[in-house]
Amino acid sequence: MRCVQIWLTVAAISLLINNGFSATNSEPAGPLFQFREPIPRAYRFEAGQAVPQFRGAYKAEWIKAWPDHGSTNSIEFGSRIVLQLQRGEDLDRVLPDRPLQLARTIESNLFILQAADALTAAQQAAELAALPEVTASVPVARRRRSLHSPYAAAPNDPYFARQWHLENRNADGSPAGADLNVRAAWPLARGAGVVVAIGDDGFQVNHPDLAPNVIGTLHFNFTDGTTNVMQLAPNADHATAVAGLVAARGGNRMGVSGVAPRARLASFVIFDTFDNIASDEQLMDMFQYRSNLVSVQNHSWGNSGTDQLAASLLEQTAIRNAVTKGRNGKGVVIVRSGGNNRGNGGNVNDDGYPSDPQVIAVGAVRLDGRAARYSSPGASLLVAAPSGDPQSPGDSDPGFPNLFTTDRTGSEGYNSASFTNDLANYCFDATGFNGTSASAPQISGIAALILSANTNLTYRDVQQILIFSSRHIDLADPDIVTNGAGFRVSHNVGFGVPDAGQAVALARRWVNRPALTKVKARSSDMRVIPDDGLRLLLGGSGVPANLTSIRTQPSLGVHVDDATASVPLVDVGDATTAIPQDVVGKGVLIARAPNGASQDSANLFRSKIQRAADAGAAFAVVANNRDGDTLLQMGGTDFSPIPAVMIGQNAGDAVRALLATNADARAQLHLDTVNYSFTITNTLICEHVGVQVTSDHSSRGDLRITLVSPAGTRSVLQRLNSDTTPGPTGWTYYSTHHFYESSAGTWTVFFSDENPGNTGSVTQIELTIFGVPIKDADLDGLDDDWEQRYFGNLSAGPRDDPDGDGYSNMQEQILGTNPATAEIAFATDIAVWNTNYARLTWPAVTNRNYEVLGGGEAIAPLALRTNLPGRFPEVEWFTPLANLTNQFLRVRSVPPRF
Repeated sequence: MRCVQIWLTVAAISLLINNGFSATNSEPAGPLFQFREPIPRAYRFEAGQAVPQFRGAYKAEWIKAWPDHGSTNSIEFGSRIVLQLQRGEDLDRVLPDRPLQLARTIESNLFILQAADALTAAQQAAELAALPEVTASVPVARRRRSLHSPYAAAPNDPYFARQWHLENRNADGSPAGADLNVRAAWPLARGAGVVVAIGDDGFQVNHPDLAPNVIGTLHFNFTDGTTNVMQLAPNADHATAVAGLVAARGGNRMGVSGVAPRARLASFVIFDTFDNIASDEQLMDMFQYRSNLVSVQNHSWGNSGTDQLAASLLEQTAIRNAVTKGRNGKGVVIVRSGGNNRGNGGNVNDDGYPSDPQVIAVGAVRLDGRAARYSSPGASLLVAAPSGDPQSPGDSDPGFPNLFTTDRTGSEGYNSASFTNDLANYCFDATGFNGTSASAPQISGIAALILSANTNLTYRDVQQILIFSSRHIDLADPDIVTNGAGFRVSHNVGFGVPDAGQAVALARRWVNRPALTKVKARSSDMRVIPDDGLRLLLGGSGVPANLTSIRTQPSLGVHVDDATASVPLVDVGDATTAIPQDVVGKGVLIARAPNGASQDSANLFRSKIQRAADAGAAFAVVANNRDGDTLLQMGGTDFSPIPAVMIGQNAGDAVRALLATNADARAQLHLDTVNYSFTITNTLICEHVGVQVTSDHSSRGDLRITLVSPAGTRSVLQRLNSDTTPGPTGWTYYSTHHFYESSAGTWTVFFSDENPGNTGSVTQIELTIFGVPIKDADLDGLDDDWEQRYFGNLSAGPRDDPDGDGYSNMQEQILGTNPATAEIAFATDIAVWNTNYARLTWPAVTNRNYEVLGGGEAIAPLALRTNLPGRFPEVEWFTPLANLTNQFLRVRSVPPRF
């Protein structure tokens, strides 16, 4: 592989660090000089102060001065003078007997003169400025400037270092877990010009860290029909925490910073003083209120149970109006929390507010990047953002820190402790904020950054920029799959956690997506759903008939949708330690901990299943040890990496006895389903996909419903839960998992029942595919004319990356870039990360390695500083500032080492 390399001198950053201007300026006390620039301007000099020699073109002293109008921004004047004369005037006539020498002639009437020192230059420049034939006379100046970097300096907000959701790094700069990487976005966008409305219980609009960003003319209390948002209920604490995460004023030497520290905030009050939500008519008014002025709405509220809750007709109408007519037709960006009902079997798709494809549904991840233990999963999640995940009483899992954000001032709010400083105005640590209520406003903040960077984007553009800029931090999540278009997605966190820097960079070059269309297919063929369909099947000689099909209950992790292979089943006992038997590719039978056993981590279901996975087992069968045939949900198994099921005590005892005498017995996990298939001939690039289901089943929560696309991507639309109401009845489930896949081919919807007793049928089903139509004879999701233009044939695949820039063909098609030529320059950026470290970055791909070399002279051999694996889309390297004084750095890509 050809080496690609770039050079960078870091003399500039060394200069900034070692010779930077002091942030504190003394009051001027010296003489006043008036110059012509050519506008007359007066400067007051600091008496007797000379700035040490500057390492630049001029080896002379500099002296500090201030504009004589009260400005605190100092200027340094040197020993050379810029002189401009009226056309036709003679320099020799102006200079006689002056202690100046001609240094340079710039134009026929523009010169640079040299004086003995800076003070002499100032005196002479002032005298020359008073002559009528002089149009400009001013000493050469050095004004305060800083390097413009794609990485912003840390803000001066005193608690920024505790806002791990914005920047989560170790002391040496290395990543410490999930964050939004906002400092990479802030040099380009901070949310200016974007209004974010907080639909909630009303935030404290005069909070000192929120007030500078509050736009009072847009506040409205929809519960009483007034603009009075100042009188908050005693328990109305939620919105103030939400608002701070969106747009607390950054860089004001106070408290914290929001994701979009220059966005404007409006309070939409929709909960009254008794915590009752507004009526659907009032919510209709709220969703479409001032929609040409409000760009983003944040809604950190939704369904509180596991039953299915839809927005009313009035609300649906208003949401449609907001996204089709708001922002002059580009659409209001509506962001919603996904819900906190994971522990109760909740699913985002059972809440009609966040599952709506017109909005952005947001999950929560904890500090290490794993989905928070409360965050509701669902195929309709688009992205996730950081949030707190404190330890629950009796839970062996460690807790993870809450978020630091604004709180009602004084003794009101979540933080009612007494402080002698401004900490009383913020919630943090034990009183800090968590839940998907805290995740959604961070995505609202990123949406504000995106729209600040490009005001022409539609709500769909913003959704898709979030997809492109997101990344999965917890790669151990077994639910993550790569869809047919090459995008990683999961039911736990959607497409992952957005990188704010990448989002803003994409926004600046994003091409508006074409208009949306949809394709529908329907069936009214009634089909019976097999009852109690998740089974452990035993086969082989000598297996009793009563053990050939055993009812089970699934774990919350990897689920058996396609039957496993029929393999030997090995009894491994209680599996409280590493499994010694050879179980590679086999099933294992595990005993539940006996009554009275300690509840330490060794006895947890998830620990036992993990040990089976570590030993190479294909699946695990956990046998209950009490209560006969009773089955229970194996809590805490959401991230178990292999399929696992529970069988009852009676069945477990019988299977254990069988295995003790029958080495030929084989086991298989199998799910009985009924399915509907739809063949779609329209060729669209998919966006959201919906499935509307009507069923007469007597207990909706017994059902599992999944959708498989032509590319093989499976969306779990509903999982086993505790809702005992009949149905679903005309409910539409949505999935984001098929974004950018081809619509053409066979789509299949599977129905199964995983709890005995209640039964029913599917009576009607309708598939709706939203997307952008293309010409696609080979059904790969790439437009034929696009393929012919760049490749001359139709052989390219959507996941291919022929130019090796890290962007797949599908991504390049959406971005409007050339897939055959890497269009992102291989260039570096270096920035001061903190007082001790610098951050060096460059574009990268995952299949290359990169070397950083350094030395004092560019032409001399450079020493290898580090070797780093590529990570798309960018590699970063942190190094002590002390090592960079007057250094040249060279970055080059090298072939990967195997």
